[in-house]
Amino acid sequence: MTTRRHSLRTLFGVTAALIVFGACAGGSSTSEVDTSTGSAPDDTQPATSGVDLATLTTPGALDGRCPAVVVVQTDWFPQAEHGGTFELVGDDAVIDKDAGTTRGTLTFRGVDTGVDIEIRAGGPFLESPVVTEMYLDDAVTLGYVGNDTAISRFADAPTVAVFNALNVSPQAILWNADLHPDARTIADIAREVNRISVFGDRPFMRYLAARGDVTTDQIDGNYKGNLLLLTDDIAHQGYATSEPHKYATNPDAPLTAGWQLLHDVGWNQYPQNLAVRADRLGGLRDCLQLLVPMMQHAKLDYMTDPARTNALIVRVVREFDSYWTQSDADVAYGHASMLDLGIIGNGTTPTFGDLEEDRVNAFIATATPILRDQGLDVPDLVATDIVTDEFLDKSVTFVGD
Repeated sequence: MTTRRHSLRTLFGVTAALIVFGACAGGSSTSEVDTSTGSAPDDTQPATSGVDLATLTTPGALDGRCPAVVVVQTDWFPQAEHGGTFELVGDDAVIDKDAGTTRGTLTFRGVDTGVDIEIRAGGPFLESPVVTEMYLDDAVTLGYVGNDTAISRFADAPTVAVFNALNVSPQAILWNADLHPDARTIADIAREVNRISVFGDRPFMRYLAARGDVTTDQIDGNYKGNLLLLTDDIAHQGYATSEPHKYATNPDAPLTAGWQLLHDVGWNQYPQNLAVRADRLGGLRDCLQLLVPMMQHAKLDYMTDPARTNALIVRVVREFDSYWTQSDADVAYGHASMLDLGIIGNGTTPTFGDLEEDRVNAFIATATPILRDQGLDVPDLVATDIVTDEFLDKSVTFVGD
């Protein structure tokens, strides 16, 4: 089980070490990231399978293969978890605060790929869920779609995930550890607070209720993403890579957040997948053959040297000028905690970003009856209905501690 408290000093130390290494390496990174030694293999060697780096770094590599603007619809405001996608935005980024978009040249390792990228924020900038937006707007190339959403919406808006950006979900239930020092798990805190606030009717809360960790009358579906622990003695959903730092550094009333990852209680979906509409998979195949390996590398490049991309994320959120904020310290914490908590990883195979069929099938078996109990039309599915590893470079790997 993931430990509920972590040293901010340790997390920032990891980030600092990675930034120093990235600076010494001239900002370049490789298809492997070794966070224990800071070492990496020779970037000039071609991949042992898939697409070699020489092809990916050819100027104009995506021109004629991808849409002129690759549009990525995210699930929330920009933050460190989106770092791999923002890594692909060139230095010419233009931010539209009203639309919640960031657009620039799609740049891979400093090379213009011949197309633009537009990253659309989620949260209040979306009037409908990501998958709905993908079907309403043909301009959307890829969307952030977790396995639970892919299953629940398969009947009316089927999607296929092509890259897993996070191996473990940072989604957690959080509480005030200063008021509840003995709580270690979701079940513990549910015995000590009256309310657990989440966004709507979340399937994972039904899962927790079925397990006996929470009771249905504790579940409050009115959460808006604000820092409720500053005012209320409750628990709420959030990211272990984000809210604990916001609480600890709150200038008015800092507090220590306790948490448990949903992954640790068995809700082990792939949470932040880059997915395409099922009916567009064939038409995007030529694009995805190069774009997906770029995304694999870009995520690892970001984990090696986050400085430029973190600065962009902070700038974007600042220019959006909304209720959500991101400071330099916030994104540094998010980056470091992805390493510290094992959010970034390979899973049981050496390939970074793959979607393992056994794990997806197990999650389908867990989630399907819950979603059907919600009244949703969920057909009988198998992993290959909602995920594919077809476009991954199998040689790209993450080497952690």
